[in-house]
Amino acid sequence: MAIAEYKYLTPEQREHFLQYGWVKIPKAVKEEYLKAFTENVWIRLGYDPDDKSTWTNDTIHMPRHREVPTKEFMPQAWGAMYELLGGEDRIDPTLFGSCGDSLIVNLGSEEWTQKTIQPKDLGNWHIDGDWFRHFLDSGEQGLEVLVLFNDIKPRAGGTYIAPDGIKNVVQWLYEHPEGVCKIPRDPDGSRSICSIQSCKDFVELTGEAGDVILLHPFMPHSASKNHLRTPRFITNPPVTLKEPLNLNRSNPADYSLVELKILQTLGVDSLPDWTITAPRRRFTPRTRAGKDAMIMAEVERMKAHALKTGGAVNSMHINGPVQYQVVVASG
Repeated sequence: MAIAEYKYLTPEQREHFLQYGWVKIPKAVKEEYLKAFTENVWIRLGYDPDDKSTWTNDTIHMPRHREVPTKEFMPQAWGAMYELLGGEDRIDPTLFGSCGDSLIVNLGSEEWTQKTIQPKDLGNWHIDGDWFRHFLDSGEQGLEVLVLFNDIKPRAGGTYIAPDGIKNVVQWLYEHPEGVCKIPRDPDGSRSICSIQSCKDFVELTGEAGDVILLHPFMPHSASKNHLRTPRFITNPPVTLKEPLNLNRSNPADYSLVELKILQTLGVDSLPDWTITAPRRRFTPRTRAGKDAMIMAEVERMKAHALKTGGAVNSMHINGPVQYQVVVASG
């Protein structure tokens, strides 16, 4: 590939990604950001952390108020990301170049504290990317990135993945060069692009605060049930490439690990005759309106808290899109 020497990914991590489609980068996020981006989460939610009866929603996709450049937020993970993608020069710095406090919260519900469920029956299996037409070579979702803001134990709402489902997604997109704008989902996952009912390999992603898990963009994944009701906080900042994936490079050494995983899944060295048959498209995600409403509600809660405590509201929606900096006291 284009990278002459790996500095962040070990040989074992590279092999693990090619075999299973994911890799964990332990303790990759600076601790001050983990603390700063979760310190007011209960104020933003409007819930009492000590009273589960106030947790009226089990899962919440929170909007972003503060952000820092990805390189600053998680340097080790950023290095691993561009090594998986074939080099930093292939990443589009104008899109999604930062990480922030857009936390994805899983609080669970009383219903599931005494119940279990098989992974394939979770009913939420998908691949990400609700803002572009998906093709086999799409570069909009270069990787699926999961950032753990707190320790996640088994049965505590960790994301489930199906590594052997990558082949289903790759094969479907290979056979549909016209692409798809909205990834179809169905209740049991048997007829969708992921075909989860044919999968046998399921992994619950657990870890410690600061771990970053990097997944192939075609990795089927699903939210799980938080049986323990221990609050779980993650984010999934996307990374976008300047150009589509190239599955027919003249020099095989230039393939990225993401591209190699697709080719190896298809059992080929290249795809010289494959091409898309519909125009590439980008569009506003369907969740945008809901996020706008959440921003307004969270800002009002933070304002009320600031008036009560004499503090300040730190949000780009009030102060403008300036990047947040954590000031660490010395001495």
